[in-house]
Amino acid sequence: MNETLVSLACHAYGFAALVYLTYLARQWMALATVGRVLVGLGLALHAAALFPVLASQGGMPVGAAQGFSTLAFLLLALGLILDLRYRKPVIGAFITPLAVATLVPGLLLRAGQAPLSPGLRQPLLRMHISIALVGMAAFAVAAGVGVMYLLMERQVKGKRFGLLFSRLPSLEFLDTLNRRLVVVGFIALSITLATGAFFVAGSSQGLTWMMDAKVVATVVAWGLFAGLAAARVFVGWRGRRVALLTMAGFGLVLVSFLSSYDFTAGGMR
Repeated sequence: MNETLVSLACHAYGFAALVYLTYLARQWMALATVGRVLVGLGLALHAAALFPVLASQGGMPVGAAQGFSTLAFLLLALGLILDLRYRKPVIGAFITPLAVATLVPGLLLRAGQAPLSPGLRQPLLRMHISIALVGMAAFAVAAGVGVMYLLMERQVKGKRFGLLFSRLPSLEFLDTLNRRLVVVGFIALSITLATGAFFVAGSSQGLTWMMDAKVVATVVAWGLFAGLAAARVFVGWRGRRVALLTMAGFGLVLVSFLSSYDFTAGGMR
């Protein structure tokens, strides 16, 4: 992967994060436009470095550095789409810094990646990893939306109609956006579990795989989000508890993601 292009993309993302955060203090639409342009430029540079590498690997990121880089790209792409779709630049103030924090570890890790072990060379592995990263990005953005919800709710309940109150979207909008993102993430997580179980079913990894930390965290996260979806539909859960559970579920998915890589060797476990 071209580290120079990724580094330039990271700088563009970093400046975009500063611009979006400034937008929180000074709600000038020019700042929103600059932030979007910087993220778009960063995504173009990032794609030029990342896509050829993924294409040479059958569309699958290999190793921790590529995993972090791909996740950061998906986070920013999703954040920019939501910003443009709903015309809510404030989303960038919460998503862009998170994406930069995700990309930096990828830049610090060695570019050379350990090859996949023979046990992981399965037909469904490419789809398994790609869909898992898409789900991870959806949950990360949903967690960011959850943070926005909690901040906005605190403003409303405390009757402190200050800076954040005038910048953040309504509670109803944030709750609806959270629901949509969690649905996308839950579908991706379900497919990830199904494909993961399938490609180890015929191997000797069966019991070992089931006891793996990343699998345990993924299953618990799946159960949490399944329960959350059921509570939304049948009990009518909304608001604060949903935001908190979304953040907790994202934490479990994050544990699963980090447990998937051997950071000393740079490869996958």
